[in-house]
Amino acid sequence: MNPQPSWQHKVRVEPGRSAILLFGEIDVNGAAQLLDLLDETIHGTHRVDVDMEAVQFIDSTVIGALVAARNKAKAAGRQLVVTTPSSNARRGLGITGVLDVLSLGSS
Repeated sequence: MNPQPSWQHKVRVEPGRSAILLFGEIDVNGAAQLLDLLDETIHGTHRVDVDMEAVQFIDSTVIGALVAARNKAKAAGRQLVVTTPSSNARRGLGITGVLDVLSLGSS
């Protein structure tokens, strides 16, 4: 049984960069799909901004997907940055110690 998706996304493409806007609650059921989306977007542009302002919940599998995508982007000479995380997303990223790595200004 495949549960109904609890999250959605929109992609905005601009010259040299793309923005992925995430909405809803993302957990283990959506982490693989999110990683596929991030991988696909990374390969199409130099920089990917992941806007998490409308994300109400993330779990450790989502955090792992973001870190994996960031590492793939960096290895390919590209950049993946989490922007405007909601308070819940910020909390999860902060507790796990990856907020600074995934935020602007990180290397």
